[in-house]
Amino acid sequence: MKATTEVECPLCGSMIKFGWETTDVPHFGEVMVIAGTCERCGFKHTDTILLTQGEPTRYTFEIREVEDLNVRVIRSTSGTIRLPDLGVDVEPGATSDAYITNVEGVLQKIKGVVSFATRSARDAGAEENARRGDGILECIEKAMEGRYPLTLVLEDPLGNSAIISEDAISSELTDEECESLKTGMIILDGDDG
Repeated sequence: MKATTEVECPLCGSMIKFGWETTDVPHFGEVMVIAGTCERCGFKHTDTILLTQGEPTRYTFEIREVEDLNVRVIRSTSGTIRLPDLGVDVEPGATSDAYITNVEGVLQKIKGVVSFATRSARDAGAEENARRGDGILECIEKAMEGRYPLTLVLEDPLGNSAIISEDAISSELTDEECESLKTGMIILDGDDG
């Protein structure tokens, strides 16, 4: 279904025509894609909203060799990524993006964030934190060269994320585990009780 909606631009107040449509995306289910650009000031906004929900799931994958970097990773806006061997957690926030990449892409994203945090710590004089960041970056580099095994965990309380590999272990999350996870979005519960 394709449709348009007009709303006021948050920057200049002119009217923006947003186009939106629903479509089915493998591993994500039904999604609503929204896009609009203000013709007056150039403000742009795009969003993808998941309209379906799967079973709460955890995927665990062992990165042992360079070939493992090619394994497909699908992360929805509600997915939490963990590298428990390094104490790294990437939790969803209000502006989380869904993406389809591979293990190497996930490691590159994490590497970029850790690099920024390490530089910031060093600039702030927090040398201990900077050294910890340097150690994490070194381990990620070694893992990408097949010289350091890492465990990649992907948890999604809404069940819209996945690691696509025969070697990935999938398990259902408990209610307690789901409650401890961030979703990056407001969830409306239809239960009256």
